[in-house]
Amino acid sequence: MGRLSIKTSNSIVSASRGILRKTIRLAGRGDRYAFKAVADPYLNFVTEYLVVTGYHDSDRIRSLTRKIFQNLWQRIAYTRRVSDLERQLFIFLKQIPVNVSPFQDLLTQKLVMLNALQRFLLVGRDLENWNSKNLSLASRLPKQDLSQPLYDAWKILVGFKKADLDFTTNECMQKVVESMEGGLDAYQQKRLCRKVKENATVSAFKADCLNLRCELVELRQNSRWDAKEKKQFFEELLEDIALITPAKPDLVERFQNQLSFQCAPLEVREG
Repeated sequence: MGRLSIKTSNSIVSASRGILRKTIRLAGRGDRYAFKAVADPYLNFVTEYLVVTGYHDSDRIRSLTRKIFQNLWQRIAYTRRVSDLERQLFIFLKQIPVNVSPFQDLLTQKLVMLNALQRFLLVGRDLENWNSKNLSLASRLPKQDLSQPLYDAWKILVGFKKADLDFTTNECMQKVVESMEGGLDAYQQKRLCRKVKENATVSAFKADCLNLRCELVELRQNSRWDAKEKKQFFEELLEDIALITPAKPDLVERFQNQLSFQCAPLEVREG
């Protein structure tokens, strides 16, 4: 069975999170250009998430993206770790309402059926190459609790409706979805391949996943901005945040956030 992963080079994964953490702390002192450097590797994630949530109008996507990064800037002084920033990103993204319209393509109709966590995991793992550890930290869920939402999401996306699955079939299908992260060794991959071939239901499910993978590759490419669009966006964002004073945590909040990222104003600003 060929690997199902659609991984690509990702600046968040490949760059040192230690360097990013230092840049976050510079931004927390009010450095707008440091914040731009922090925001840059997350731009694709945001635009992809918005498309997965049903948004296709470029002006609307641009407006929502600006609002998300404005809110991250307003709370940047509360952020100590990379996972804190990614947690904030998840909080703001899941507050974006699903956009449903009568003329959406079939894939979008299925994507908007997912809940916010499933969309975040799908974009994070399958489009942006985040590993399960980083997804766990961002969602504040144990890694073992991420498997079921992803499995359910892929069943929705491929249109799998059969409910009365036996334990072996269900387990094998879930392994097919888990294998998309690319974490299986050669022996595990060979063993899974054999099980898939022996089960017609799983074999059909795997084929549907491969077809969906191609659609997601196209969606990912169409969701991303070109260099000119990114340059213009960040120029506008720098102007925006120059007018926004970040909130400052008090001493107690600073101490608590050293231990666990809990203290931050989470309301999304209007405007």
